[in-house]
Amino acid sequence: MIIDVHSHDFPDALAARAMNGMCRMTEGTLWPSGDGTLTNHLDAMELAGVDKAVSCPIATKPSLTDGIIRRAVAIRDGELGARAQRMIIPFASVHPRDPDVRAHLDQIAAAGLKGVKFHCYYQDFSLADRSVWPVFEQIRDLGLVAQCHCGADVGWRDVRGLCGPEEIEVLLKNVRSLKLIAAHLGGSDGYPPHATDRILECGCYIDTSVLARRWHYDEQMRLLRSWPTDRILFGTDFPWVNYTEAIRWVKSVRAPADWPALFGDNAARLLDLRLF
Repeated sequence: MIIDVHSHDFPDALAARAMNGMCRMTEGTLWPSGDGTLTNHLDAMELAGVDKAVSCPIATKPSLTDGIIRRAVAIRDGELGARAQRMIIPFASVHPRDPDVRAHLDQIAAAGLKGVKFHCYYQDFSLADRSVWPVFEQIRDLGLVAQCHCGADVGWRDVRGLCGPEEIEVLLKNVRSLKLIAAHLGGSDGYPPHATDRILECGCYIDTSVLARRWHYDEQMRLLRSWPTDRILFGTDFPWVNYTEAIRWVKSVRAPADWPALFGDNAARLLDLRLF
């Protein structure tokens, strides 16, 4: 069983515009392997033998939250096809500055969705800002999983101090027992070696969704090789990373005995998927 805990797809009417916009922001440093549509996502998963993927939307403004929740529920209920219902684990997203954020989180939990995606750059907040901690406290209390982009972002080169290892540590020491997936190997990109190790004792998970051109950096290899097996989740950031390459990279670094946990068991347990 292979579960990707970090992927993206967009409604068909928005996919091309969203992908083009992000490519422009990164000034050509990102070359997607997919077109951003749900159908393309499912095809890529099947080709690489990926069984399930968490689809991670981002509410870049509060007004998008209702539509994001509706689409997540539609995927879960099979309204976007049997393949999507079987293969996609839809997360929702809320904006921390949404005046109705508490009601939206209650709605997400009541709908039976598994988690909530954040991106501090697109949503303009810091994990260390105490004003957003009540949002994460409610996520914890509702039994939801939080997933957040962590570390630097190629589209926001001059911005720091939002979601690096230090900010993750501050959040987790103030919102105890939060189930957090710290994406991109815990925000290692753009930070000194061993910076991410400070969050290990906080109990969060890191995912393997790093970009191909950075895969051979010493720090990223060290993290993937040395972090406890039960704290690493397979993630790709598809459509920005090819599934086959992402799988090959993890297998080249970790021993075969670790593969079941990294590729599926850890995610199934965290998300309570009851697959095994």
